[in-house]
Amino acid sequence: MYTIQQPTIPILITVLKNGEILFLVLYGEKIYYPERVVMEETGNMGKVILVLGGTKSGKTSFAQKLAAELATGKGKNVTYIATAWGLDEGMKKRIAVHRSSRPKKWITVEEPLEVSGILGKAAGNKAAVIIDCLTMLSTNILMELGENPDAEEALRRVTSEVKAILAQAVEIEPDLIIISNHVEAGLVAPTRLGGIFQDIAGISHQIIASAADTVYLMTAGIPQKLKG
Repeated sequence: MYTIQQPTIPILITVLKNGEILFLVLYGEKIYYPERVVMEETGNMGKVILVLGGTKSGKTSFAQKLAAELATGKGKNVTYIATAWGLDEGMKKRIAVHRSSRPKKWITVEEPLEVSGILGKAAGNKAAVIIDCLTMLSTNILMELGENPDAEEALRRVTSEVKAILAQAVEIEPDLIIISNHVEAGLVAPTRLGGIFQDIAGISHQIIASAADTVYLMTAGIPQKLKG
């Protein structure tokens, strides 16, 4: 007889069935949240590119370089979806620095919570769309749940938006470049909220990476291709 020890952290199970990617999240004593992403190729479907990296690893610069090359090759512009909220002076300065680093002709759209809802319109006649970044988007959704959020609800909310973004990705023509901080690679967070955030980030990255055409990990400004 075998027994299975119940996990204390979320575990993502990926199953491929009939061309569909099925995601099951095992948390505590039950598989509570089924996630399904159908990546059905069409003639106009762009690629999904995930760029992971730590703080100041060069991930944004690299993503912008990829987008600029696509824009040159296709003769089209780029849409930059910025998810940061300028809630304090430090964040406002950071946003200003990021904005100044982008070509002025690029279109910037600020959306802190519902990127999936504006992705289709933002992608119109573009070479690439950049989402910068998934980490901040997840943070904003988590903040909406208060200082002591339910871990399962927080995970459900964020992964639901991730699923919706990937569902939109199959409907748009430009390549979609998603930037995110590789926070799950560091030390285990000392606080409950920090732990929830790390779990959400790790599972979200696994979902996107499973569906993505290409995945890069940035270290000291050097891209390492993990997939594609």
